[in-house]
Amino acid sequence: MVFLNLKTFLFSFIVFYTTYLYNYKCPTLSPLEKVENKVLHPLSTQHSTLCELLHGGLDKVDPYYIQLNQFLDNNIRSQPIVKQWELCAKVEATKSHLKQHVYPLLHQLYEFTDVAETRIYDELNHYYLQAEQFVYGKLKQD
Repeated sequence: MVFLNLKTFLFSFIVFYTTYLYNYKCPTLSPLEKVENKVLHPLSTQHSTLCELLHGGLDKVDPYYIQLNQFLDNNIRSQPIVKQWELCAKVEATKSHLKQHVYPLLHQLYEFTDVAETRIYDELNHYYLQAEQFVYGKLKQD
């Protein structure tokens, strides 16, 4: 049971972090050619690498997404019942409500994640440097 919860947590974390990168972090990263005198946080290179991997994966998925949309157009959206109940319009209205009400909350969560990620990295880096100094100090004394 614990393993199932751990798998669920890891899957949820990966999905959340991927959406965080795609929707929040990747659009804010500027190419390194434009950044000359800016002081960059060490995580910016990892974010750039992850964004490149993410966009490469999306490029591979894009043809399947196009095929899925064609399938939906041909087999689902063209059905009379879908047109009669105006389901496509209702889906678009739902998207509009999500953009209006949920996305601002997600953006705040992404901002919090950005601050927390930086803070956690800085703290872990500080402890790593302390441990490294301790180990090398002991080795020099021995």
